[in-house]
Amino acid sequence: MNTSPTILIVDNDARVVEELARGLRQQTTCQVYTCTSGTDARAAIEQTHFDLVITDWRMADVDGVTLIREVKARSPDTITVLMSAYDMSEIQTLDDEFIAHHYLNKPFLMDDLLNIVQAVFAMPAAETAKDKPRVLKVVLGGDANVGKTSLIERYCTCQFDPQRDMTIGVDFHLYDVKIEQVPLRLVVWDLGGQERFAFARRVFYRGAQAVGLIFDVSNSTSFYNLMRWWRETREFLPDVPILLLANKIDLPRQVSREQAEEVARAWNVPFFESSCASGEGVAEFFHALAQYAWQHAQQQSQE
Repeated sequence: MNTSPTILIVDNDARVVEELARGLRQQTTCQVYTCTSGTDARAAIEQTHFDLVITDWRMADVDGVTLIREVKARSPDTITVLMSAYDMSEIQTLDDEFIAHHYLNKPFLMDDLLNIVQAVFAMPAAETAKDKPRVLKVVLGGDANVGKTSLIERYCTCQFDPQRDMTIGVDFHLYDVKIEQVPLRLVVWDLGGQERFAFARRVFYRGAQAVGLIFDVSNSTSFYNLMRWWRETREFLPDVPILLLANKIDLPRQVSREQAEEVARAWNVPFFESSCASGEGVAEFFHALAQYAWQHAQQQSQE
């Protein structure tokens, strides 16, 4: 039985469809299907379950937003990508509805799409050289404004932007690291903490090898909400390692280290503290996240 992920590409421009399909078939193990009209795509999603749907926005018959809504109604776990040469900022930030999981502005590089596909399915390319890093997926969870995206930016760029916008829904980042002399590429999913995106987060836990749960020491509510994040994580990932991180330790504390350590002991998970502003503890946390993800991946390969 073929268990390769299935992808549907939809665009009125046959050249775009052919180019994207050729790139995905050459560089992934996915089964790729194509349609050059929204009407044909409607018929396809009625007959076949797709793990990923990539569609243009403004098409002659059925627009991409309508198609994505129909996909979600039929298969809530399907990942969706909306692409367009037009400005999509308005639909990307709608407060009342989460439209697509990812957006691509035309023209874009094939690597941009490959990064999304490989990250969604936590899979390496079909033709992988021996010196290429192994791809591992990890997830960062926690309330909005606890600093998840800033942590990633601080680690990857050694910079901190206090005005950085919060993540809308989900976002992902990639960084390379070596654990036990093994080159790894960690795909870090930054889950939007807003409650209205809770339904969209569930599909992004799939395939994760480790999870970092983060709270803001200057915001006691984010600490008390950790139990909700713990339950959500364990619902979808009952066996993966979880790390607990107390962030923003440069700010006046509403949550003491002792309180956080007590929770970590109760959950039997590693505990870390960090500050995006100063950089303290950031590298240590991400190194540990990679270490635990690698160990879990090795255990899975031996089972």
